[in-house]
Amino acid sequence: MQYHVTYRDINPADKKLAERYVAKLIERFEKLTKKFDPDLVHLRVVVEGIEKKKRYFVQLTLSVPQAVLSARGEHKQMKTAFKMAREKLEKELARHLAELRGEHIYKRRQHYVQEMAKALPELAVDKQADLKERFLDRLRPLLRDLYRMARREILFHQLTGELPPEYLDPSEVVDEAVLWAYEHYDQIVAMGDLAHALHKKIVEIIRREIAKVREEGHVAIPIEDTVPLDDVRYKLKEDFESPYFVEFERLRWEDVLPAGEVVEPEEELSAEELSNLIMRELSRVPEEKRQAFVWHVLDGLSVTEIAKLQGRDEEEVEKDIEEVRAYIRSRWQALAAKPKEVEEETEKQMGA
Repeated sequence: MQYHVTYRDINPADKKLAERYVAKLIERFEKLTKKFDPDLVHLRVVVEGIEKKKRYFVQLTLSVPQAVLSARGEHKQMKTAFKMAREKLEKELARHLAELRGEHIYKRRQHYVQEMAKALPELAVDKQADLKERFLDRLRPLLRDLYRMARREILFHQLTGELPPEYLDPSEVVDEAVLWAYEHYDQIVAMGDLAHALHKKIVEIIRREIAKVREEGHVAIPIEDTVPLDDVRYKLKEDFESPYFVEFERLRWEDVLPAGEVVEPEEELSAEELSNLIMRELSRVPEEKRQAFVWHVLDGLSVTEIAKLQGRDEEEVEKDIEEVRAYIRSRWQALAAKPKEVEEETEKQMGA
């Protein structure tokens, strides 16, 4: 990140103090903007002493891709003026990042839908000619979004204890759904939606495997138990050479809460710990509600699509999404400020 600092009407002692606050400010926004190319990020800081008012004025301007954000703080104490400006700019940045992510998810979903629609005539030709391998090879590269969904569903069920760690490979689940699609292609197309059918089939396969391990005597952990953030249940069995494989996208609070509502805490967990924490909190939500929320917020499915997949009313789906959002908001308020302390306290209580 590039930065430029201007001091106006500041005495030497105040300037020395201001330089310390500026250094912390730069370090903070370097962390918050690390997803951008650092050459495209510029922070301008103006610190001014207002002698007549006996106050300090701090102006922050942050240039990032697709936005120029600004905030100001004014107070009789320099530290408070910096704090006011920093918190305002953090909220503006959080809102911008959420908008970019929402746009990215929407575009990814639209691309998937469009590519599936384009492939249908060619898949139909392959099926009619009994060209199974060509059918599979044509369809597999289009299903990375479904792979993301399958991977996340499997992980949720590992966290609830319904599936043993590394028991089910999402690639194998998607592959089974693809083979099923080939065998039943004519019926699926007659119903009108291959993407919908594949999504639903993947969920069915995972539920079948849960039933299988239950019959084998596997006992799920109680929902109130706390899964440590470094537990083996966060590990998945994955084939990195699979045509579906994509890197796991680690979650942040701003991924699951509305734009501008949350700011990454200064004493943050590692990226992996934070993602595990959010996954764990979502795993505590009843399955149908969790799926509605996650498919909408993280996968970009519309309420109409989710209602169709779950066989429910759209109003009910919308209500569930808002209920889960409210729950996650409450958990963020409890956990985000000092998550490690809350985690340690929870573990002590569980061990008591």
